Amino acid sequence: MAENNIITDAVHSDPAVLEDNAGFSGKYLIRALDKAVHMQTSAIEGYVSWLRKQNPDKSPAQLQVLVDKHFMRLATGSGAGVGMAAAVPGIGFVTGALAIGAESLVFLDAAAFYTMASAHLRGIDIRHPERRRGLILVVLLGTAGKAIVDAGVGDLSKKNNAPGVAISRFNISGLMEVNGRLMRYAVKEVSKRFRSAWIGKILPFGLGAVLGTMANRKIAKKTVGNAYDSLGPLPEHF
Repeated sequence: MAENNIITDAVHSDPAVLEDNAGFSGKYLIRALDKAVHMQTSAIEGYVSWLRKQNPDKSPAQLQVLVDKHFMRLATGSGAGVGMAAAVPGIGFVTGALAIGAESLVFLDAAAFYTMASAHLRGIDIRHPERRRGLILVVLLGTAGKAIVDAGVGDLSKKNNAPGVAISRFNISGLMEVNGRLMRYAVKEVSKRFRSAWIGKILPFGLGAVLGTMANRKIAKKTVGNAYDSLGPLPEHF
């Protein structure tokens, strides 16, 4: 496997070790991330081009609002659907939990696509898999991701750079090391977030549908906020 396609930990050990220790939701994160970093650039660019054609008078910032809304609708809809599935008589806890696992993969895939589209709107380079990996992880992690990138490139506040801008300028070998650190933290943090969200989704009597929507909305809103903080300001014009 090519070097730039491998997820490593902070010391570049066997990537299988990281996955073996990742836990249930951590493994989903790793698989979703691997899928996302190899997504066709044309799919992302095509989506943004379609938005521009549909809204020729809108600025990048106004198109970003549309991207935000698309992502939020997807995240909220999937959360409610799984909550309802877990409440249907005869499905029960185990099947509901398996459905939630599959939904988490869909959510992470959507979050990755959202991040790439948001980065593309800002003119950030999304062509290289390692740059995509870093951008997605920084958005998922928010403040913690910024701190890890800070450690790799120096205090970003002094350079007046968002983490996403810094990642777009990293050389690939240095970026792989930073990505390893981001990945180790992400496996732990994202697993914790989804465990807390799953508790509400598996409640009986239909309560899971309500709490599933609320949980996904909360996670999605956090992802949107992280994207604005991590990817930097949008240009005024294309």
